[in-house]
Amino acid sequence: MEQSLAKTNLTLESRNQLSITGVKKVKTTEPNQVVAALEDCMVVITGVNLSVENLSVKEGLLELTGLVTSIRYTNNHSKRFSVRNIFR
Repeated sequence: MEQSLAKTNLTLESRNQLSITGVKKVKTTEPNQVVAALEDCMVVITGVNLSVENLSVKEGLLELTGLVTSIRYTNNHSKRFSVRNIFR
């Protein structure tokens, strides 16, 4: 069964200008890390001197400057271990 994913684009130019579309919410903005929520996951951007240059949640656009050292996608719905799930 095929999943319907929201359209998101990520453009990184020269490791110091990042543009992401499809952003629903920005969770944190720190000089070394920015966390943004997309439709079905989270994206974690780490780097040096990261700065939000443009944010429009209405348009779903996030633009950052600074040295980007990593971009990581994480699952939005974290499953927690439960003893009850073992005995189902």
